Amino acid sequence: MTQQESVAFWTNKAMDELETATIMFNSAKYLYTGFMCHQCIEKALKAYYIFVHDERQPYQHNLEKLAGMTDLYGKLDERKKQTIKKLQPLYIEARYEDEKNAVADRLTKTYCSELLGETEVLLEWILSLMK
Repeated sequence: MTQQESVAFWTNKAMDELETATIMFNSAKYLYTGFMCHQCIEKALKAYYIFVHDERQPYQHNLEKLAGMTDLYGKLDERKKQTIKKLQPLYIEARYEDEKNAVADRLTKTYCSELLGETEVLLEWILSLMK
């Protein structure tokens, strides 16, 4: 795959994950809303990594580390950094049974509505850097 094809692949995946997060939110599946928001930004960061480095994306799920592997983390304003910090634990906590109950209590309709909006803003910003 060329660099352009790889960036498009990961960008499309990120947008699919945002769509899935929205579907989960509308179905009141808030745990999965949070998980899919994490997945959306993870895939956008992988697209950006490929865009910057022209090499295969790293096998990494930590959003802060992914952002730090490029010049992106230094470009984040405080609000975007906070979005990444909110999303980061949702990868692990939404996947493992012993963590699900603790995180599910936190992921209310209001919280997930805000998280979904913040994820969309962050995604759009990352995508704008690749134009």
